[in-house]
Amino acid sequence: MKFTKALLKTRLKATAVHLSLSLIVFFILAYQIFYVWYPLPYFLVDGGWQGIRIIAAVDLVLGPLITFLIFDLSKSRREITFDLLTIATIQIGALIYGVMITYDQRPVAIVVIDEFVISVIEKDYGSQIDSLAELQQYSPESPPIIYVDIPLSHEALDEITRIKFEDNIPEPAQIQLYQPHSMLVIGLENRQQSFLGRLQKSAAKVDYEQWLAQNQQQPGDILVAPFNGRYGRVWLVFDKNGKYVDYI
Repeated sequence: MKFTKALLKTRLKATAVHLSLSLIVFFILAYQIFYVWYPLPYFLVDGGWQGIRIIAAVDLVLGPLITFLIFDLSKSRREITFDLLTIATIQIGALIYGVMITYDQRPVAIVVIDEFVISVIEKDYGSQIDSLAELQQYSPESPPIIYVDIPLSHEALDEITRIKFEDNIPEPAQIQLYQPHSMLVIGLENRQQSFLGRLQKSAAKVDYEQWLAQNQQQPGDILVAPFNGRYGRVWLVFDKNGKYVDYI
């Protein structure tokens, strides 16, 4: 098949139409990822940005690129129909796969455990809960921010270990360890000296000082905690009642 200017023009038009439709889908999914599945700051450091890139690669690059490579109005109607169905099948299949990965990896709880603050994904809970709505009893945030208390008795530690290895449920997802929201404040207060010491030695020190100045706050007015995301770290900021207010 000879590649002509007319064929190029036809393919560019078809690609533009495909890209326009893909943009609509992309913005719908981007809204869901950014505002619902990975609200800030988790979008930045816990997988949201990676999910957006997967969706963009499939929706805005793969599909339109295939259209540009194979679309040709000189083909028979049957061939054109086959080509369009092939493009749709490849793009939709890849898009569904990308969306499922992004959805499955979304943080459904943020857990303060020992000296760490990390996210928990839905599959980590196994069969412990029937609905994620059950986690809201521990925190009004979305995703909920939950304090975990690790008992020191040998019996309790043995049970935690058993659940971890036999039921495949990691410590941050073991709901028998979850404490009421009032305990979050106590847990954060008990760790402030340690957390602030780490913050002062980190690259976030300047941002912390700027945040205090901009918000007219003193170090004693807030509580901070380092959130260790899967792709980076930010510092969560709470008021003295344990309500999440911002991030650094």
